[in-house]
Amino acid sequence: MRYLFSILFVGGFLIFDAHWTQLDAQVDSTDIERLQDYNWRIMQRKLNNVYIPSDIHDAMIELGEISSESAMNSFRTAPEEDIGRRLFFGLGKWITTNWQFYEGSRFSHYLRNLGLTHPDDMTIFVIESFHRHLNGKDLEVEQRVEKLKDARRLWVRDIYQVDTLQIDTLRPDKN
Repeated sequence: MRYLFSILFVGGFLIFDAHWTQLDAQVDSTDIERLQDYNWRIMQRKLNNVYIPSDIHDAMIELGEISSESAMNSFRTAPEEDIGRRLFFGLGKWITTNWQFYEGSRFSHYLRNLGLTHPDDMTIFVIESFHRHLNGKDLEVEQRVEKLKDARRLWVRDIYQVDTLQIDTLRPDKN
């Protein structure tokens, strides 16, 4: 009986292990497919029939071409410190969706190489850059990228700090 149990027990682990090996192979192939798709996407000038800018200066030109003069005038006169938040769910969502910041595009790849890794940060950066461009200000790319990266780090730290505090306060005291 003990011998039979040992065979079943070890056999079960072998089957279980083989099952996880197959799952790992699926994950790896999915990762490879995603990477291949991303590498293809970042080389395209157009995705879903929408022109994808190659860099921030190209994006300024493209936004200028697709915007009406009245829209640019009201955009130009808005305060710089509010412009990213105010337009995030309008122009910002158009930028994020059409320039495919989540899926990957040559422009999102360019922004990633600058150091912006979150699509929301990319969107705010582009909106603020367009505002500065329309007002004839220097884009100050490096400084503004660092500012957005620092804000993202603080946001992530605060989120995890809050979670840790909540878990600690729910843990019963052991006396």
